[in-house]
Amino acid sequence: MTSLTHSEVTEEFADDVVLHEDITGFTAPDPHTVSEVFLTGATGFLGAFLLKELLARGLVVHCLVRAADADAGLGRLKANLDTYEIDEVDLDRVRVVPGDVTKPRFGMDEPSYAELAGRIGAIYHSAAKVNFLTLYKWLRKSTVDGTHEILRFACAAKAALHHVSTTGVFEPKAALGPRREADPTGPPEKLSLGYTKSKWVAEQLVREAGRRGVPTTIHRPGQVWGDTRSGACQPNDFVWRFIKGSIQAGLYPRKFRLDMNMVPVDYVSAAIVAISRDPASIGRAFHEVSPGSLDSDEILGLIRSSGYELKEVSIIKWMKGISADVHNSMYPLMAMIVDLEKVEVAEFADGDTREFLSGSGVECPSIDEKVFAAYVAYFVRHDVLPDPCL
Repeated sequence: MTSLTHSEVTEEFADDVVLHEDITGFTAPDPHTVSEVFLTGATGFLGAFLLKELLARGLVVHCLVRAADADAGLGRLKANLDTYEIDEVDLDRVRVVPGDVTKPRFGMDEPSYAELAGRIGAIYHSAAKVNFLTLYKWLRKSTVDGTHEILRFACAAKAALHHVSTTGVFEPKAALGPRREADPTGPPEKLSLGYTKSKWVAEQLVREAGRRGVPTTIHRPGQVWGDTRSGACQPNDFVWRFIKGSIQAGLYPRKFRLDMNMVPVDYVSAAIVAISRDPASIGRAFHEVSPGSLDSDEILGLIRSSGYELKEVSIIKWMKGISADVHNSMYPLMAMIVDLEKVEVAEFADGDTREFLSGSGVECPSIDEKVFAAYVAYFVRHDVLPDPCL
């Protein structure tokens, strides 16, 4: 049983934070001796860069991919890497594992599952169903059941689990001050999104597994933005939809409450892998965040520095401009804007993480005008944003 009692969480989450009894502790191999690893989420944004980083370390990477067979799964991986312009990877060291993280043994037969487990020395779990409009109950299967299956596989493989969570597991209350890596998360009823609630529950399961002796680390990235070198970004990120919608309308909301910790994906992936290769990371949580956040005025300055001319208007006029066009990028998310004006923004500290990475060569780059211009150029190449020069 988990150390959290039913009285410590609301009834909605009480049963979900109970870790199954078949998950028990073990000793993982020294990460320096590991040559084959297991990765979930490689067909996603952060997962693509984790794959790149793991391959750059000379590792063989087994990628769990929902697909009919290995060839179809490899096709999905290649298409995702192409989308984010990742071409400097050795796909000969990629092994596609067709399966589903929510199914027992990932849907594999026992001999295949056992053979795979015997090869794996470390697990990177970055798969997540990210939907900010979906209720917790619709994310429970993918997140809660999926975490149980990943932990079971860690036990079968006797491999350390490096679990990717989110800074969203902290209550968004500014008065609490910057949240440090060891600070308590939640409570879940104070979290505004079904997604962040599901990630909070997953963390409780991973933490309980750690208390039982399963070697685990927890990584909490901030709002993951693009690669600072290629500019590759995910277009459906909330802030980019906000930026695109404002460009489409030619309007920008004055004094809009937008203050987010944007962190480059190349830093997040490099930090997670570097930390995971140090055995001293086991049992700890890490924050992959930027030194500071970007507020609404700073984002407007970056947009204008890239050549887009936007007129500042009141939030009401901006909302009317967005709502007048059903094809506007922000149109489906207008209901969130009203709620966003009421939500406090938390700050995050990463002192322990930066100290741990000291000497590794991994540092968080700033998102300045040059980096932002690379992001815009990527979106122009992929027909997401109009060319500001035209």
